[in-house]
Amino acid sequence: MTDKGCPMKASVRCVSLALGGAGQATLHAQEKHGKREDGTSRLRRIRDTPPLVYKTLDLRAAYNAHMEGVQQNKGCKRPVLHFIIKMPAEVLTDRAPGVFAELASKDEKQRLMAEQAIRFIEETHGGKAVFAARVDRDEAGELVVDVFAAPRYEKRTKKGVNLWASPTKFGKELAEKHQDEILRRHPQARGRLTNPRAVGIALQAEFALFFERENGAQLTRTPKDDPRPDRLETDAFKAVAEAQRTVTEQRDAWETRRAEVEAQMARQIATVEAMTTAAVKERQEALDARAEARNEWERARAFSEHLAALAHRLVRWLKRDDLPAEARRSGVQIGAEVVESMKVIDTDHGGATHPWDSPH
Repeated sequence: MTDKGCPMKASVRCVSLALGGAGQATLHAQEKHGKREDGTSRLRRIRDTPPLVYKTLDLRAAYNAHMEGVQQNKGCKRPVLHFIIKMPAEVLTDRAPGVFAELASKDEKQRLMAEQAIRFIEETHGGKAVFAARVDRDEAGELVVDVFAAPRYEKRTKKGVNLWASPTKFGKELAEKHQDEILRRHPQARGRLTNPRAVGIALQAEFALFFERENGAQLTRTPKDDPRPDRLETDAFKAVAEAQRTVTEQRDAWETRRAEVEAQMARQIATVEAMTTAAVKERQEALDARAEARNEWERARAFSEHLAALAHRLVRWLKRDDLPAEARRSGVQIGAEVVESMKVIDTDHGGATHPWDSPH
C-alpha cells in the first residue's frame, strides 16, 4: 500500500564518463576512487567499513568484457554512464518503507538499495546495461549507490542483428516518455526536448514511479528551475551528515535521560505511596488501640461507681443501732476492702479524668 502521508526524498544523477584522460569524469578516475587509491577517498573516509560491490571494482576490465563483440559509434567520446542514485534516508531507519522494513540489519538494507538501483537502471536502459556497481560505506553518506553502465541493444540491419551500445539512446527514449512534464517545466521550449537536462528530469520522474511501485512509498519531488547543480560538494555533504548525526545523538541522549527521570520519579512515587500506606495503617492501629483503651476505662469507671454505691449502702447499714458487734466488725472489714479496690481502680485508670480525652 502506498504511504501517502510520509513522502521521502531521493535523487538520480547521471554523468557520462570517458575511458581515460584528466579529471574525475573518467572511468579510470572512478576505478581509483572505488579502490580508495585517490586523495579524495582518503579525505572522505570516516569509518573502515568495506564497500558493497556488484561484480567488481576493476571497472575498466569489466567494461572491456561487457563491450566484447559490441559495436559503437566511433565518434562516442564518453561511452560510460555513471549513475549516482541516492536513496531516501528512511530506508536505513525503523521507518523504512516496503521490503526495507522487513530487513533487520543495515547491511541487508544496503544490499537491497544496490539491488533496486541496479534493477532500475536495467529496466530503463534496455536490460543489458550495468557492468558494475557499489555502495561506499566508509563515507559520511551511506545512501548512495554508484552504478556503471554501457547500455547495449540489438540493432537490426540488412546484414542481420548486431549488438550495439549507446550512452544516449535510452535516455532520449525516457525523455520522450516524460515529455509532458518536461515541457510543462520549460514553457518557452520549441519542439520536443531530449537534451541532458530533459533526460535528468525524466530519470527523476521514472525513479519516483519505480520506488513507489517497489516500496509502496511516494517520493517528494521539488521541481528544479535553476540548471546549475544542486548536489552538495563533499565537504558540505559531510558537514550536513555530521550535523544530522549530532542531532540524532542529542535526541537519543535526551530520550535516554527522560526515561531515566521517569523511572526515578516512578520509584519515588512508589516509595511515597508505600510510606503513606504504612502511615495510614499505623494511625488506624493507634486509633483502634485508643478506642479499646477508652472502652476499658469506661468499664473500669462503671465498676468503680458500682463499688462506691455498695460502699455507701454498707456505711448506712453499719450505722444501724441494732447491728450486732460481730456483724459490725465484718462490715467494717468489707468496707475497707471495697475502699482499697476503688483506690486500685483510680490508680490504674487515671483517676476521675479520662486520659484519652486530651486533644493530643
